[in-house]
Amino acid sequence: MNITTSSRGFRFLEHSGYLPPHHDGRVVSESSAIGDYADSLQNPGSSYLWFGEQHHLNREQVRLLVACLEHWLEHKRLPEELGNI
Repeated sequence: MNITTSSRGFRFLEHSGYLPPHHDGRVVSESSAIGDYADSLQNPGSSYLWFGEQHHLNREQVRLLVACLEHWLEHKRLPEELGNI
């Protein structure tokens, strides 16, 4: 799995086993939706996350996903790189 940034500047965790043309490889992605949080406008992507379709994740990949989610909660962004978590 790796972290990628969309053309709109939102980060997403991508699973290489589910890349196009067969599936959208996004496991989790920052959302552009704005929530009712005091700092939402200053931190795009910090209000909501999109979760992808049917992905099979092994234990190590689930640990990585959990670490990415904890990073998002703490820093209001998904990590820039997986080595940063």
